[in-house]
Amino acid sequence: MNLDESERLYNEQAYTEAAAKLELYLEETPASPQAWHLLGLCRLEIAKAADTREEAMVTYEGAYTAFSNTLSFDSAHVQARVHRAYMGANIMEDKLEVTLSDCAVLLEDGNEEIMTKALLYRFQVYVLQHETEKALADMHRSLEIYTSLYDDDLPQLNVARFQCHTRIGDVYYHIEDKPAALAHYKQAFQYTVYNNRTLSTAYFALDMADYDFAANLLHVLISSGENEDEDILRLLKKVKELLDEGVQHAALAREFCWGTTDFWQQFYGEDEDEGTLEQISTGKRFMTQYPEEAYFCHYTATAFFNIGSYREALPYYEKALAIRAYPSSIARWYYASYKVNEQFPASWPDATYDIPYDWYSAGVIYSEILQLEKDPHAKEVSLQLKKFLYKKAFDLYTAYWHSNTGNSWAGHPHHFAMCCNNYGITLYELGEFEEATRIHTIGYAMSPFWEQLESRADAWHSLGKAAEAITDRKAILEDFYSYLPLMYYVSIHERIIEDLTLLDRHEEALELYNKILEEYDTWISTDMQELETYDQETIIYNIDRIKTGRAFIKTGSANDLSERIRALEKHLEEKPDDSDAYFNLMYLYFDNAQYEHCIGAVNNRISIGGIKKLPVVSQMKIYYFRGKAALKLGRYAAAIADMQQTLQIMSEGDESDNSANNRLGVYAFLAEACLGEKDYQQCIHFGTQCVDMYTEMNWSWDAEASIFRYNMALAYESMGNIPACKKMIDEIVKNDPGYQPALQKKNDLKGGGIFSFFRKKK
Repeated sequence: MNLDESERLYNEQAYTEAAAKLELYLEETPASPQAWHLLGLCRLEIAKAADTREEAMVTYEGAYTAFSNTLSFDSAHVQARVHRAYMGANIMEDKLEVTLSDCAVLLEDGNEEIMTKALLYRFQVYVLQHETEKALADMHRSLEIYTSLYDDDLPQLNVARFQCHTRIGDVYYHIEDKPAALAHYKQAFQYTVYNNRTLSTAYFALDMADYDFAANLLHVLISSGENEDEDILRLLKKVKELLDEGVQHAALAREFCWGTTDFWQQFYGEDEDEGTLEQISTGKRFMTQYPEEAYFCHYTATAFFNIGSYREALPYYEKALAIRAYPSSIARWYYASYKVNEQFPASWPDATYDIPYDWYSAGVIYSEILQLEKDPHAKEVSLQLKKFLYKKAFDLYTAYWHSNTGNSWAGHPHHFAMCCNNYGITLYELGEFEEATRIHTIGYAMSPFWEQLESRADAWHSLGKAAEAITDRKAILEDFYSYLPLMYYVSIHERIIEDLTLLDRHEEALELYNKILEEYDTWISTDMQELETYDQETIIYNIDRIKTGRAFIKTGSANDLSERIRALEKHLEEKPDDSDAYFNLMYLYFDNAQYEHCIGAVNNRISIGGIKKLPVVSQMKIYYFRGKAALKLGRYAAAIADMQQTLQIMSEGDESDNSANNRLGVYAFLAEACLGEKDYQQCIHFGTQCVDMYTEMNWSWDAEASIFRYNMALAYESMGNIPACKKMIDEIVKNDPGYQPALQKKNDLKGGGIFSFFRKKK
């Protein structure tokens, strides 16, 4: 028997099984310090999970004995001594002197991390022994060591500083030196703004009448999202009592107003009109009382803003910005200016403000405001402000976490991660996909949550990196299954299947397709009945997308195309108005040379409506494919009309919609259709467009170049311009000597067989 199996079990958290094997091992090898140490670790973990205190203490005794046995066989075993000292300081009340001895040994080790643990455990013993001066001395010594230990890691150093100053503050508090306690709590807060002592410290600060400190603590409580609403509401009511009793303090009043925005009804009642008037009255009262504080102007303005009175709100926001530009003031002022002046301001204040969460929150607020905005142009213009707000937050967070600068207002890793997610989404909306993936990657490293991966997958997809998008979404399904809302569970399957198909990984796509549809039939369709209507409709929409996406999952079978067509036709039997099904059948019918069916599918899609709501490229494809199908059927006039409609839609799109490749395809088919319609001048016109495009883009000759030039040659021939026809044919043969139609036409124009153009001997 060896220790490897026990170590494996311990690493797999099978502590009881590992302990049993170790006990057997120690019967044969009782002098093994490694085995005793591992047994101590197992018993320590088992004790933590015990059902009763009595059971836990028995197991703790066993763990302590195991660590002691380790040291009896190897007195230099540092980790065993660390664990024994930990237990002596925190669990075993009768081991204080041994613990002090252990700490003394560890302090001689020279390892700074070990030394800080020894100082902590000795501090805890000194506190129990009421050795106040010794306890304080150990914490101050810890502060010195931490400064050296974490000199290149500001976030870690600040956490250590917070813990030390909090412990020092607690010592002073318990010996009733409250001013000294408060001083160290303030230092602790400076080093770690977001901490688990904020609520109790806020009450202490209020009791000590340190209202500046209390205001800072209240700001954290409002924004951290880590406290119960009842606790924050109770604290706000306490602050209100102090203000009503005559306490004069601008920052405390500001944070009270800031907090009421999340508890509006609790302070202003259910009646919106009366509550709004009361908020305005409160804001104006504080404006008069504290004219140097900008937030009260913002608070008054926001009361008007929230009821849509933008003209009344705007002057107050302008006054607020003139005093101090809070991030949320910038966001609301910008939108109010647009609503009043019917255009956005040319710029916004680039304010200096060092609380990153408030910049992030302003971005969220502005995003929520835009959700109610119906003008798409206004939303598009506003993306730059959203980017500015999120970037201000991102830069502050990045400086703290990656450059060892800034302050601990940036010290909340999950806030940083949420900022990255929203900032990345905004970059995605702006088309900055590469930068979006970088930002999402930073955010996921800070605090992993599935939404970050989903956002990054969107950016990967738009970059054409479908494999990376698949990897992220598979990670969501594997690592976040228990947290994932059912609606997203389905939609993520749909997106993975789409990207697998793009990569021609059809076997995987088909496997996932069958899996999710089977799950939908067996349990999703039942479980979704408990969800909100929106979620149910979204699930059904994505299931339909998965079913219509079968159009592009190839099996390689002899009947592959027919099988895909049948799958969509079967779906249409259940959902005869599914526009995506008709759209995808358009492709399949064309590929299967079912041109009448292709035209029918397009007509059905058009009759369903909503064409203008589709992306421009999808609108183009509808008329483009109907035109191509008509061309195949010899319906040249119809083909020309559809291709002209395609060009019209294309002109309404962006640069990618109007790409040279897109225009070339339409021009080439127009040339062919005009030839069929015997409109030879137009055929030559569109053919010339193609020729010019090849020259402009410096494209090399290809099969398509031969085809549209051949159509131009036929048009010249039909117009009786034989020299132009011959010149075009010669050019084709020179550049594409294997193009048979041109070779045949050259032969026909010479009036003989294939060798008739050679000069015959007399």
